[in-house]
Amino acid sequence: MGNDERTDFLWRQLLLHTRLFFASEAQKFIHGTEIVFLPLEACLGLKKPAIAIPNDLSASLQPINAYAVRFNNTHLTLWNRIPRPPGVGWRALPDDNSPVWYQNPKGTLIPAWNFFGNLVSLLTLAEEEENTSRDPHGRFLASMSPRCNAGLLKVPAFNEAVALLVAACHGLNTKGVPSFSSGGLVKPPTLILSHDLDLLRGNDIWTQGVRLYRTVRPILDGRPPAMVNLRWLLANQLHPLRYYSGEVASMVSMEKESGYNSSFYFLNGHGGRFGARSGSRIIADVLRHIPEGWEIGVHYNYDTFRREEKLRRQVQDLKRIVGRELVSGRAHYLRFDHRWSFDTIVQNGIAYDESLGYPDRIGYRCGLAGCFTPFNKNSKASSPVMEFPLAVMDVVLANQYPDPSGQIETVQRMLQHLSQIGGSLTLNFHSGRISNPEFPEAVGVYENILKEARRIGVSGMSASAFLRQCKDCTEIPRVGFPAG
Repeated sequence: MGNDERTDFLWRQLLLHTRLFFASEAQKFIHGTEIVFLPLEACLGLKKPAIAIPNDLSASLQPINAYAVRFNNTHLTLWNRIPRPPGVGWRALPDDNSPVWYQNPKGTLIPAWNFFGNLVSLLTLAEEEENTSRDPHGRFLASMSPRCNAGLLKVPAFNEAVALLVAACHGLNTKGVPSFSSGGLVKPPTLILSHDLDLLRGNDIWTQGVRLYRTVRPILDGRPPAMVNLRWLLANQLHPLRYYSGEVASMVSMEKESGYNSSFYFLNGHGGRFGARSGSRIIADVLRHIPEGWEIGVHYNYDTFRREEKLRRQVQDLKRIVGRELVSGRAHYLRFDHRWSFDTIVQNGIAYDESLGYPDRIGYRCGLAGCFTPFNKNSKASSPVMEFPLAVMDVVLANQYPDPSGQIETVQRMLQHLSQIGGSLTLNFHSGRISNPEFPEAVGVYENILKEARRIGVSGMSASAFLRQCKDCTEIPRVGFPAG
């Protein structure tokens, strides 16, 4: 990926993000400011009012010198700090301890951290290019990211950088100096809602086998058997749909009450321990509980990983059941590799994907709370798919925060932060994790998250609905925006 390609790629993502998450005035300020991407030496040589962003600095994937800066009613986290330029007259703004910009006497601003290198590395998943380690399922885990040990996974670095850029342009256009507040230009955040329908009945042989294993497993450690699992085994044998496909209607009702809608990703195709345990016959019955016009998508099966033909058969089978085109998807087990999975799903008509998340931590895998068009190294251009990186998944959220109140407060804090800088939070809850007493740590969490989101003025919708409502994005090349 050459320097010109990286610059063009990043600029397009910046413009797209601004149009999606900021008021139209922000776009005017961006275009009313001279913003240039140049090598560092050329940036330092400018002697005029402009924002000059160095695009030739290598970015350390291990975050260095992370520090906080105040912005609106929150704080932002920057890392890979750039030293103050040599020479007389350069000053740090807002101050030397937490600089965002360096400015020379002629008004030229350069970022005080590696704006370009950090963002391009995050959006192109450079961490995963450098570290080829994967778990037994072929996944890159959050624990493998250098940002994990640095405590930065929940920092939406891209959003924060764009917010600082918009504020600087706003300040330069209105007061002649960069601002460090949004000036009312940030739109309220959006919850991008989706559900993975992995299990639609609770009595398949694999799920019941897991319950039986959990019953006897303590015996191997010299402890009494966990008899409570026999309760769930019997309950699911007698009422297999109650807390699985039966929860779809409950999710729809909760969302309707808040004025929200969501995507439902169906798992069909090959069965087995990691496959579609519930089979495909039940899907038609479940569809009756999903309102007309709500998004139905493909949950790419475990065995379609690197197998385009298998995914094609799965998509065609689900299209036959659903009776409509399928343009949205997410990988089962988050089994997805950015190096070639985008090509596979594009060949199967997917325009919106939500697979780039972590199976072991909540957080922003691409440093982004929103969406972007991934760079395709083969075509040297953005892929014709819009990626919404998954930030919060129910099982992971519960593992990190076993107390339900902690789960709700965590999502609330993430939304409140985005309300100050702009963005959307991608949230995924499974059937079986809404009201199921087998998982008490999850009971009521989804409903209360929706209530809290509505209380603080957050809208909620599917990825496709979110993009279709954005009428001010027409100037961005409509990559990933299907007709209609």
